[in-house]
Amino acid sequence: MKAFIIADSHTGTLRPTEVPAPPPPGNDQVQLELIGTSINPIDPLVAQGYGAPLLDRKRQGPLIPGRDAVARVVEVGKGVTDLRPGQRVLVAASPRTGGTYAAVFNLPRKCVAPIADTLGDATAAGLGYAGLTALQALAAAGLSADNARGKQLCINGASGGVGSIALVLARRWGATITAVASQRNQDWVRRLGADQTVDYRDPAAMAAIDADIILNFAAPGDNHRQDPLLDLLRRRDTPGRAYVNTTNPVLSSVTDKGVVGGLATSGGIYAKKRLAARRAGIRYRWVLFQENAERLAYLAKVFADPDIPSIVSDRQPLDALPDTFNDPKGPPSPGKGVFMVEEP
Repeated sequence: MKAFIIADSHTGTLRPTEVPAPPPPGNDQVQLELIGTSINPIDPLVAQGYGAPLLDRKRQGPLIPGRDAVARVVEVGKGVTDLRPGQRVLVAASPRTGGTYAAVFNLPRKCVAPIADTLGDATAAGLGYAGLTALQALAAAGLSADNARGKQLCINGASGGVGSIALVLARRWGATITAVASQRNQDWVRRLGADQTVDYRDPAAMAAIDADIILNFAAPGDNHRQDPLLDLLRRRDTPGRAYVNTTNPVLSSVTDKGVVGGLATSGGIYAKKRLAARRAGIRYRWVLFQENAERLAYLAKVFADPDIPSIVSDRQPLDALPDTFNDPKGPPSPGKGVFMVEEP
């Protein structure tokens, strides 16, 4: 069967090839047929060995990347009683559980959720991994559909995949949102529901952000030693301040120092930052992706609403996946670019 693999982690180059079909699904597994998928920023990094001591400790043979998919159930393993062959599902897999860049693949049941007919294939192809990360970040900040209304929220990196989905969710929940993005992506984040926009290249505008909760989805600078948005929160004297960061140094530390040394180093950084933030009255959290079928089902339900703005900015046939994956500029921005098995 057709798959896209990384044969050499030194180059991290994705290429199409033929591989054996997977075995029947094991206990609590589902076998899936790919309909569409996407690229997340972590995928090309993992392809080059990023986080491998922690994420890919038992790797044997070529790596099949891919975190997102919309797929159709082929077969279910023992213990899976709520899915049936032919059913469409939303997929979100961590780098620990196998990739979606194959015609057919097996994943744990916790990585999939059934979807309604009103959720289109293209949206579902790019929703899972970034969407769960966005939901987990919102939850880490103490936000939910029950309490977000009227909260002042800043999303840094708002035009990316995770940021776009977090913006849509927070807007649906009633938060007031300042979206930080490049000038060229200002219209995109406004369309998704941002109340205010800030160009991250404008220091004065960044320093004037009026928010008590900050979600940071942007790439870090200076090895996490400088954090102007966290400093902004320290200067405020309001209740309920929170800072959540998805671009933490856990995986980079593990890559450089191994599991034990990397976790010790990143754990020390986290402990110091969290303690300092707590002394200033700020809730401080890092987010590492976790599979969660219940939250994945919630995402599928929300984005099946026809009134929800689209997070997809680009749609291509699946054969175009390697060219985009191997492009050093990274996945197209804003939002999500998706790659579909069958194009009209």
